[in-house]
Order: sequence, then structure tokens, then C-alpha cells
Amino acid sequence: MSLSYLLTNNLARVAGVSQAVAVSVDGMLLAWTGGLDREAAERLAAVASGMSSLLRGAAQNFGAGGVRGNLTDLDGGYLLLTTVSTGACLLTLVHSDADLAFVTAELVRFAEQVGDHLTPAFATGLAGVGQR
Repeated sequence: MSLSYLLTNNLARVAGVSQAVAVSVDGMLLAWTGGLDREAAERLAAVASGMSSLLRGAAQNFGAGGVRGNLTDLDGGYLLLTTVSTGACLLTLVHSDADLAFVTAELVRFAEQVGDHLTPAFATGLAGVGQR
């Protein structure tokens, strides 16, 4: 079973979630939801990696500890970044009418369940067997 399958199935039941990607600490795309093609998922992974890195640097500069997440308010919804203990992250596009507290709780729950697998080594193993 692929990590993309798990991501898609877990987030499909969360009202308001449109798309999501899972990205390792080094910026490698690990998984993406069903409505994205590989090229779009790679672009979102780059966004997630950049956001995560900038936020970690800012938090470190201010002595504010680690980054747990970020909410970016867009005209058409929200980008919700959720970090994982391994340094990986999930970047999710959420509709503007979504219950952000519920979506956030579900993303954290998913991250806790699969967080140990969101590593570059796991991605390398998946690439070797042709899954993600």
C-alpha cells in the first residue's frame, strides 16, 4: 500500500480538503493526493519545502522553538502547513468554508500515524519499488 493511497483516503473524509502533499525534511516529495498529477505535486512539494525552511529559520532566529504549522490565508481558501517530528511536513489546500480546527486536528492525527515513514530513506525505498 502506498503512502499516497493513505494520504488520499485519510483526507478524503475531511470536509474542505482539496489537495495535499507530504514532503520529507530534505524537500523530497513522498506522497500526494489523487487529484494531483506528479508535476503539480512536485511544484507543491517545492512550496512546502521552502515554506517549512523559511519558518524554521525565522523561529530559530527569534528563539521561538520548533514550527508546528502555518496557516496562509488565500483568496480562494487556505494553505495549511503541518510539520512532523521527523522534520517532514504536509501542505494542504483547504477550502475557505472548511472547519479549520477540524482539518488541523485531522492533519495532526494523520501526521502522528505516518510521521515515522516521512523520511528520505522511506521515499528511496518507495522509488525502488515504483510506489509513492
